Amino acid sequence: MKVTIYWVTNDWRIIRRIREKYRLPQYMTLNGITEAELAIGISAEWRELMDAADRPSPHIGGWSEREEEAADIVISAVTYLECIGCRDIEQLIKDKVAYNERME
Repeated sequence: MKVTIYWVTNDWRIIRRIREKYRLPQYMTLNGITEAELAIGISAEWRELMDAADRPSPHIGGWSEREEEAADIVISAVTYLECIGCRDIEQLIKDKVAYNERME
């Protein structure tokens, strides 16, 4: 979810704590505004996946509702990784798959 934050405090300690908690970008415009993408969308996509059925997707031919909703979760996760500045999403995913396989 894209949000616009209008900072009403000049207390940098509070701003820093909020940025760290919600992983917000470190910039602020001269007007005291920060735009950010939050991961709230990911949990909304998970709820939609839980409600999806195996019947065909009404939006994308050849796929089920569950497959379509699972793709939305992947898109949300990749968008989040881009927003937090992940340098190489594809390599991160490869490394994580390899790690998970070693842990089995």
